[in-house]
Amino acid sequence: MVRGGIPTKESLASDARGCMVDRMRTLSLYLVLALGGVAFGDTINVPADLPTIQWAVEFASDGDEIVVAPGTYSVDGTDTVVDPQGKAITIRSSGGSDVTFIDGASAFRGIICQSGETSETVIEGFTIKDCHAPWYDWNGNSQQDYWEYFGGGLWCRDGSSPTIRSCVFINGVAEYGGGICCFDQSGSASNPTIEACRFESNTAGPGVGGAIYSNSGSPAIIGCVFTGNSASYGGAILNFGGSDAVITACEFQDNTAQLDGGAIYNDSSMPTHSNCVFSGNSAGDDGGAVFNADPSSSQNIPVFLGCSFASNVAVDEGGAMHNFSVSPTLTSCSLTDNGAGEGGAMYSWNGSDPVLAETTICGNTTAQIVGPWSDDGGNDVSDSCGDDCPDATGDGVVDVNDVLAVIGAWGTDDPDADVDGSGVVEANDILAILSGWGTC
Repeated sequence: MVRGGIPTKESLASDARGCMVDRMRTLSLYLVLALGGVAFGDTINVPADLPTIQWAVEFASDGDEIVVAPGTYSVDGTDTVVDPQGKAITIRSSGGSDVTFIDGASAFRGIICQSGETSETVIEGFTIKDCHAPWYDWNGNSQQDYWEYFGGGLWCRDGSSPTIRSCVFINGVAEYGGGICCFDQSGSASNPTIEACRFESNTAGPGVGGAIYSNSGSPAIIGCVFTGNSASYGGAILNFGGSDAVITACEFQDNTAQLDGGAIYNDSSMPTHSNCVFSGNSAGDDGGAVFNADPSSSQNIPVFLGCSFASNVAVDEGGAMHNFSVSPTLTSCSLTDNGAGEGGAMYSWNGSDPVLAETTICGNTTAQIVGPWSDDGGNDVSDSCGDDCPDATGDGVVDVNDVLAVIGAWGTDDPDADVDGSGVVEANDILAILSGWGTC
């Protein structure tokens, strides 16, 4: 009791007992956490076992799995929500990206990998949203220069190469890589694997690589979708300085560059793009979908295999592709209905001599190809693509169902699946469907 504002012996004793209980509880918690594997085995549940993802990381060991329940998780006393600390652990959501959020609250980074993480560090099944790169004093002048902001959703540095799977990066902001940045002062190559992710409305402005910026590393980007991302250069992806990315089965739609490379800007790099679809991307200057450049050596050769370019636009040159001092190869690709001031499909200059094989180019304005190119055989270049709609299912829409219909009739003479009229259902029918994607 307290009489007249003066503590009694009884109240002091009660307070002392309360403090002792709190201390014992805290000590017990730390003892449990220190035993790690004994308390949690190989799985730590958030928030059932520990309240935050970062707290779970602190007490995880290599080989452990952190399973995160649906909910929104933000910063825990730092400027970044999650740092895996170089541990070979899996951090995954139990309910998937639709219900589990790493939230930067428009002020903080989502994830940083800076301790040599390998592919055994796995982050899976989150929406990483509203993440803004915090300031990093790159040049050590103690002044916040406008460009010192790296990786809004994720910054991979110091050679870190985690696996990022089934995540959504949305509304990330940075000067280098609004969604993901792979870059540091030392030039260490970061080679993350990015699988089945979606990048939407990330921005790098007035910077580079709206969704992903990679410098010198070779990320594997597989089965991802990029839509509505923007930057000054490389609206979705910018590869720079020997970044030999492997980009496979990805879709690029409605991405924007204020200057060059509406979807991708490749600078002095040798990425491989396989079975990718580029549609509706735009550039304020050159390269509505892709801008390739190698001004120093002309030795880096971007590769495009089985890619489709449709309805991309550049204000100046190269509606689908612009090449400056570099000679990419295009095999089994289609460039249709793209537009630019010059070279609706492709514009090449300053020593560029792209090599085309088994590629269809038609319906682009103004002009199909401006500048030199080498014909490696099997190409079809014409002003008009014709009026036939490659609709194998007859539903008036050219989409994945038409691809499945062609695969189901592969090698036959099925007239519905033989959309190019060659007499046999084969790879060219797939290319025709990709070039005619959308509503007929």
